[in-house]
Amino acid sequence: MDVLAATSADVHALLSQRASGPLSGRREKTARLLREFVDANEDARASPNLRDERVDELGGITALMTDTDLPGDQDLALLALKTLKILSRKEDNRRGFGRELCRAVVRLALTHPRASHAVTAEGANVVLNACYEKENVEYVLQCGGVEPLVRVVKDTGCSMRCRSAAAGAVQSVCFQAAGRCVVRDCDGVAALLVLLKELDRGEGRGNSKDSTDTSEERARAKARVVGAVHNVSGDDDAIRLIRVGDGVPHLIRALNSEDDCVACSAAGATQNVSRERASRVLFRRGGAVESLARLLGRGGDSATQARAAGALLNILGPELDDGHGGAVSKEGEVNEDEKENDTGSEGTGTGSSARRSGRSSGSGRPPADGSERRALGKLLSSAIALTAVWDGLFETEPAFDFT
Repeated sequence: MDVLAATSADVHALLSQRASGPLSGRREKTARLLREFVDANEDARASPNLRDERVDELGGITALMTDTDLPGDQDLALLALKTLKILSRKEDNRRGFGRELCRAVVRLALTHPRASHAVTAEGANVVLNACYEKENVEYVLQCGGVEPLVRVVKDTGCSMRCRSAAAGAVQSVCFQAAGRCVVRDCDGVAALLVLLKELDRGEGRGNSKDSTDTSEERARAKARVVGAVHNVSGDDDAIRLIRVGDGVPHLIRALNSEDDCVACSAAGATQNVSRERASRVLFRRGGAVESLARLLGRGGDSATQARAAGALLNILGPELDDGHGGAVSKEGEVNEDEKENDTGSEGTGTGSSARRSGRSSGSGRPPADGSERRALGKLLSSAIALTAVWDGLFETEPAFDFT
C-alpha cells in the first residue's frame, strides 16, 4: 500500500474548487489525482478507503459528476466513475448519494450519446452498489435509469464486461418491489433471458471491437444474470414471462452449476417460478427434482439448501393431495388442470406470502400407496422446516463489483 497515495479527502479538496475556473483548466491535475486514488483502491481486498470506516465527503465528486464539460472528456469521466464506485462500497457513503448524484450517474454513463462502453460499464457498477439502498433505487427509477440498463443487457454489440455490469445493476434494482415492476414493464425479463441463453450456448462475446471478455468475466455475468432472474421472479407477472420466454430449462441447467452463487440464485428462482402451476409441469419434465435433490445433497450454505427445499416443496407438494398432483402422464401429456395456460400462482416463494394449495389436482387417479406418501411426506416436512427458517428472504443480495 502506498501511504502517500491520494485519499478521498484529497480528492474532495481538489474537486470542491469549482470557483477556480473551468474544468479544462484543472483537467490534468484532476486526472492525476483521481488516477492515484483509483490505483490505490480499485482492488477492494487491499483498499485503504474501504478499511477506513469514516464517511467520505461526496460534495467534490458530485461537483465533478455534474460538470457540463465532463461528458466531453471520456477518459476523465471514466476515472470519476471509478472513484465513485470505490466510494459507493461503503454503506454510509451510499446513503449520502442523494437524487442529484444518482441522476448525474445515469446521465453521464447510461443515457448520454457519447458514453463509451467502458464509461457505461463503470456507471452500471456504481448503480449496482448504490442501489443496495432503497432510496437510491427510487432515484434511479425516477430519472429513467432502468430502461438503458436493460438495453445494454441485451445488446450483443457491447462487451461482456459492459453487459455483465448492467445485469448486476438490474439485479440490484430488482431487490426492491418497485424496481421489479419497472424491469418487467420495460421488457427486462426477456433481456435477461437473452443473455442467459447466450452464456449457456457459450456465446455472448459481443461484436464490439473492445470486447475483451474472459472466462472469469463470463462467470461473473452468469452469476449476475441468474441473480437478476431470481430477484425479478419475486413479481407474479414476471414468473409468467420467465416461463413463456423458455427460461425454465436454463434455470434447471443453472441448478447444476458448480458455482455456488449461481446454484443458490437458481434455486431461489426455481422456488419462486414453481409457484405457478404451469411452470411446475415444466420443472418436473426437465428434471428439476433430481437437480434440486443433488443440490440438497451437495451441502453448502443454508440459503441454498432452504431455497432448494422450498422449490421441491412447490414442485412436489401437490402430490400429497392425491399422489400425483397434476404430474405429466405416461404419454407425456399435461394433466387437464395444469395445461400451459394455467398461470395460477401458489406455493412458497422465497419469503413471499404465497399460499400452498390445499386443492386436489383432479386427476381422478387413485392416491399413492402408504409407503410412497410417507417417503414424500418426510421429504416435504424437511422442506417446510428449512423454508420456515429462511422465511422472509426471497431476493439474492447483489454483490458489489469488487474488481
